[in-house]
Amino acid sequence: MNLTEYTKSAGNFLKAQDVIDKPQAVFVIITDGEMVQSEKFGTTRLHLKGEFAGESKTFDVSKTNARFIESKLGADTSKWIGKVLVLETYRTKTSDGKMTDAINVRDVTEVTNPQ
Repeated sequence: MNLTEYTKSAGNFLKAQDVIDKPQAVFVIITDGEMVQSEKFGTTRLHLKGEFAGESKTFDVSKTNARFIESKLGADTSKWIGKVLVLETYRTKTSDGKMTDAINVRDVTEVTNPQ
């Protein structure tokens, strides 16, 4: 029995590795933001659904990234729909001291070539 399909991660969350693998890709917001309780972080988190490199993804937005997006687009996330997030990654230390890659929103733009 091969468990590869069973054990494969089924989540559709945007990961830093996605951004590293496709550095020219952008995240296009397709729905209003949603506040969710995070068991992992023990906090309320902002989730944005969107498209990244032709795939549906959920971006778990940090407060720092949310503040940056808000400074560009305002606080009403329904007005963020259709906007483009230009992403990059950086190395950071987790609370347990391990180094990891994290996503940073570098810029917010309009869709330039809708299909």
